[in-house]
Amino acid sequence: MKNVMKRVAPFTVFVILIAITLFTGGCVGKSIAVETASPALTTSVIPTDSGAAEILTPPASPSATSTPGPTPDPLLDTTFVIPDPTIRPVAVMIDNEGDRPLPQAGIRQAQIVYEVLTEYRITRYMAFFWGTMPEMIGPVRSSRHYFLDWAMEHDAVYTHYGWSPQAQRDISKLHIQNINGLVNGDAFWDTDKNRNNWQDSFTSKAKVEAQIVKSKYRTEPKVVFPFRYSEAFTTPYSGDPANAISLTFGDGFTAGYTYNSQTALYERTRNGEPQMERNTGLQVTPRNILIQIVPSAQIAGDDKYRINVKTVGTGKGWFITGGKSRAITWKKAARAAQTTYAFGDGSALVLNPGQLWIEVVPSAKTAVIQ
Repeated sequence: MKNVMKRVAPFTVFVILIAITLFTGGCVGKSIAVETASPALTTSVIPTDSGAAEILTPPASPSATSTPGPTPDPLLDTTFVIPDPTIRPVAVMIDNEGDRPLPQAGIRQAQIVYEVLTEYRITRYMAFFWGTMPEMIGPVRSSRHYFLDWAMEHDAVYTHYGWSPQAQRDISKLHIQNINGLVNGDAFWDTDKNRNNWQDSFTSKAKVEAQIVKSKYRTEPKVVFPFRYSEAFTTPYSGDPANAISLTFGDGFTAGYTYNSQTALYERTRNGEPQMERNTGLQVTPRNILIQIVPSAQIAGDDKYRINVKTVGTGKGWFITGGKSRAITWKKAARAAQTTYAFGDGSALVLNPGQLWIEVVPSAKTAVIQ
């Protein structure tokens, strides 16, 4: 009997082992497959001193690490509205002569503002609005013919109060859709009853829009918006320092910008004083500045010393944003053509989200950038 048991025992063990293997083999294979196919889902269970289990999540894969993006906008400015390219803009001539028009209304709500010389070495503004007109804009002043060139390149409804002889001629010749205080008086109002005060006429979103309907002007633009914006504020990595900008237009008439690194905005001054805006009571603070050198000369025989600004052609200038300045080249092929701006390597400039002031100056000596 002992010999029989010795012979049977190994055979029995062998049978039992085979049965266990057949019964569990599929399950073991599935367990291994899960672990190798989805290691990221595996967690470790480690007993603690109290006997409870602590579940540890594996560290993130290195490939999930995000790369640094643009510097966040320090203002998170939700008040600036990037121009909607499906909206036809309105351009309004705004007074800048002496102190009587101060503070001007609407120069913070405009997305783009041009400052250009007129007669007697003073400047005038042309403010562009893509759906952002406030309920008070002005004081509105008269047209000069070269302002039409920038109005046409944006296909704007041109709003003014009066005109020079040259502008009157060109508005008719070029078929400019315009709103003129001398003709469309209902689109404006005066803040006082002095008929000799030509610096007190204002307009508004409601009045301009009503006049556009009355005049049966187009509301859809015929041109493409010429500028591109970055998705968020981006600090330039190249360029010269541009923390203080000074522009001298005439004897005792200056404009300036001081960069605020905390807000990434340029605080604008006029004749050395902070330039305030009437509707908000706040200082004018653009984020982008384009200085465009454009030759100008007095019109021969003009009794008011009016000038001509050579908008067509090519020239130099600077683009300023984020405390940096870079040289640019501008080109304009025709009066109605859009001006293009490019860096030395041929790449087009990209605006930071925020207001743009285009300063049209007669020479490089006019601008000091530090």
